Amino acid sequence: MARDPRRTQLGAFLHARRDEAPPPADADPGRRQVPGLRRAEVAARAFISDEYYTRIEQGRVTPSAEVIRRVAAVLGLSADQTRYALDLLADPGTPPEHPEPSDPLRRLVDRMGDVPALLVGPATLILAWNPAAARLLTDFGTVPPERRRYVQLLFADPVLQSRFLDLEAMRRTVIGIVRASTPGAPGGDWLDELLRTDRDFQALWERNDVVRPHTRLPVRLRLPDGTEETVDQVVLQVVDDPHQRLIAFVPAG
Repeated sequence: MARDPRRTQLGAFLHARRDEAPPPADADPGRRQVPGLRRAEVAARAFISDEYYTRIEQGRVTPSAEVIRRVAAVLGLSADQTRYALDLLADPGTPPEHPEPSDPLRRLVDRMGDVPALLVGPATLILAWNPAAARLLTDFGTVPPERRRYVQLLFADPVLQSRFLDLEAMRRTVIGIVRASTPGAPGGDWLDELLRTDRDFQALWERNDVVRPHTRLPVRLRLPDGTEETVDQVVLQVVDDPHQRLIAFVPAG
């Protein structure tokens, strides 16, 4: 029987975080053969058996929320990372494959004037944008709809890539948001293609990092005229559709 992909992802996520955790203070660096913490060390500190924790990392068992919270404390997970692990225990439902924004949302994006604005859906699918966003970032209208994902364009669109002074940081952030926003991995042909064809994407994806989209994120941009500017990337979630978010790039005041 195939394993639950959400349990598999939970195990991979915890394994990656365990490798990053600092070893015990009294550990002998010369005798340790693994980075971070051993499974047995995590299990002991979380008050569960070594066998049970091993089964969690192998995706063979669904732990309780309390066990996940104890493991998270042992691994030193952040609040966002802990929430992601807990989200993998729930079933939020499958987002629509081709969501449609409402007319009021489209009009809102259009009427934001000189403020670049995007409406994104599941896995950063770009649903709508205004002329200011096209001027600042890239001409989204020339991109086929099936490839019009923000995360894809960060690896495939040279114009969009050139806008970010720290492209690597933006890539890590957006990949982390994709993971956090679609627990259990989003799946789809776009993901398979990037994993198969882009080593940079593959390396970042396999880090299993998660990032919760926060209301404000300072972003350093290179504008189309070559000048540099720091803007606030403001993210607002659509109340009646948690899979859609409005993103605006507001000049820092």
